[in-house]
Amino acid sequence: MCLKVLNFARLSTQTIMLKNILYLALFLFPHLLSAQVISILSARSKPLGTVVTVRGIVTNGAELGKIRYLQDGTAGIAAFPGTGSAPGFETSVTAGDSIQVTGALTSFQGLLEITSISAYTVIASNRPLPAPRLLTFPQISDNFESQLIGLECVVFADGGGAFSTGVFDITDVEGSSTMAYFRSGHPLTGSVIPSSSVYLTGILSEFNDFQVLPRYASDFTPQACFYYTETLTQTSISTNALDLSWKTNLSATTKLRYGTTPAMGTTINVAGNATAQTYSLAGLQPGTIYWVQLESEHNGNVILSPLIPFATRSTSSGQVKVYFNHSIDQAYANGFSPDGQTSAAVLAETIARINAAQQTLDVAMYNNNRDDLTNALKNAHNRGVRVRYIAATNTASSALNPAPAFPVVYGNDLYLMHNKFLVIDADLTDKAWVMNGSLNWTDGNITNDFNNTLFVQDQSLARTFEVEFEEMWGSDAAQPNVQNSRFGASKTDNTPHRFIIGGIPVECWFSPSDHTTDRIVDAVHTAQSEALFATLSFTKNEIGDALVDVFNNNATVRGMIENISDPGAEIDYLSSIGIDCRPHPLTYDLHHKYGVFDANGSDPTVVTGSHNWTITAEAENDENILVLHDARLASLYKAEFEKRWEEISVDVTAPKNVPLRTFPNPVSDVWTLQMDADAIEAIEIRNVLGEVVFMEKYAEALSTKILNFSQLYPGYYFALIRTTDGFSSVPFQKI
Repeated sequence: MCLKVLNFARLSTQTIMLKNILYLALFLFPHLLSAQVISILSARSKPLGTVVTVRGIVTNGAELGKIRYLQDGTAGIAAFPGTGSAPGFETSVTAGDSIQVTGALTSFQGLLEITSISAYTVIASNRPLPAPRLLTFPQISDNFESQLIGLECVVFADGGGAFSTGVFDITDVEGSSTMAYFRSGHPLTGSVIPSSSVYLTGILSEFNDFQVLPRYASDFTPQACFYYTETLTQTSISTNALDLSWKTNLSATTKLRYGTTPAMGTTINVAGNATAQTYSLAGLQPGTIYWVQLESEHNGNVILSPLIPFATRSTSSGQVKVYFNHSIDQAYANGFSPDGQTSAAVLAETIARINAAQQTLDVAMYNNNRDDLTNALKNAHNRGVRVRYIAATNTASSALNPAPAFPVVYGNDLYLMHNKFLVIDADLTDKAWVMNGSLNWTDGNITNDFNNTLFVQDQSLARTFEVEFEEMWGSDAAQPNVQNSRFGASKTDNTPHRFIIGGIPVECWFSPSDHTTDRIVDAVHTAQSEALFATLSFTKNEIGDALVDVFNNNATVRGMIENISDPGAEIDYLSSIGIDCRPHPLTYDLHHKYGVFDANGSDPTVVTGSHNWTITAEAENDENILVLHDARLASLYKAEFEKRWEEISVDVTAPKNVPLRTFPNPVSDVWTLQMDADAIEAIEIRNVLGEVVFMEKYAEALSTKILNFSQLYPGYYFALIRTTDGFSSVPFQKI
């Protein structure tokens, strides 16, 4: 989560103190969290015994007994109405229901469950079930537990017999095996076991080992063992052609459909009958997105590939401009220089780009309190540029108040629309620009916190960001269609991912639809000699494990993390392995979210964008990253890293707790802090979730500060007060 905080020295004593306060609050007042809806993926990451509230689509009914399995866009989980559960769950909840359920996490014979169920609500009924996730047998793992899955070419060992209560062995065409389970009283008991191969749909469950749970007769679809062994792939990127390849397990003829919209419209019969096929789709336009789908046939059996968008290479300049709002260490830059390394420079470039817009401006910005940037957008709107703006529901964006004349959508009510990107003139080859990076349009982020921003002149990339924007906007028109707008886990993977920009291989990924963490892990694994990272928040285990992998393969790994007190922060784990991973204790936030790998190697790579290395960024927020394979950019990001590293590589003595008087507690409106001398330098107020809800710092130390908390919601908070002699923490209640 991207929050501006008073960034006191994050030292071990403070970390312990903050954790103890937060844990105490959660222990004393667990009901404060029980109703906060989180993604199922986030729930699955929490310790057993944690009370969670999740929403999802139920994928089974009474055919599997009392238990119900549910999914959202991130993961699946089981809900079991055990002893003490709210009554009626098993009789009133069925497949296709959208439900919200609250309960404690438990493990039963290896299956993660919510039980007992303290509360549940059926939000809607007859909703479409999630599409089964197509897996091979070797892919079956905890990552897909409690999800609806599909398995191709399944053969039952007892084909021709009858289903009864118990476990049935199943195998695939490769000889891999697993089990299908039928409970007592299952509606398929006594029916004939398929004697030939089927496409099997079921729920992946666990009872000391993985089990597939079929539900109905329709979960068995007769199937010849014919499928794609390699998905449709773009093998090279050029301005007027898409070079495509794919493979099937059996020889096939193929029809290729394509077009500039998902409706496609043009069909080509690909010559040949083979398992491995290629086709060069020629005569295309530069800088254009094409949607492509295959229809392959073998002996009358037809299969369809996923519908995939690809982009041709543009004829834009491919210029990539990089800005840091603080100075870099030029000694590490290999003779390169950033386009700017001050807050004034990045601000001037942003305004200049907006002022140069001729046709369109699309902004997706987490937070904005800058009147100068907003006025530039207003001026563009007034001169006839189409301006569309997406803001985060849960941030102030005070510069948008009062509402501007151009339309604004506030999105992602449950989590964060955390993007920070700007798309300019996507339909003009030489004018199309994308701005992205870690920089919010706020005073603190621009002037004080440490951030990076890229400006990329490329039409293919601009049109890709425009597709992402319009998925959230709900239309391709000037006005939004809120009924069609999609945020967070509701989005789909519907954008091209690979580009050549100014000769640089570039990847573009959006969260949570594109499995962005996997792409960051891939980038980490390219490191052979050095991996550097600087992040506001880092809690994603997979990225930590990837850094350990390259460290164990003799790469040098160093990193800085700002929010080391975040639950699940990777700093302790990485440090325990021997990786030099440090907190960032300086006054302003290390707000970056970048990694730089082998800056002086054969594949110098930079990962940057809005995506913190966290579970919420992966599964819940709207985010983006670029992966850029370029020596100049990698050198500049390494030089930025080394400057920040130098700044924190000094000994700091942990401050002492300093007593002070606060009253009243509980507080209704006015709260007073007093000390015997002028010593109060800054105040930060956090709620029980650890979110900053108030902050101030003072040019001169104070002995007394009176605060008006009339706008705070009732609840429990703690104050962290920095003084001239250290800091104190004070829990209090707002009534």
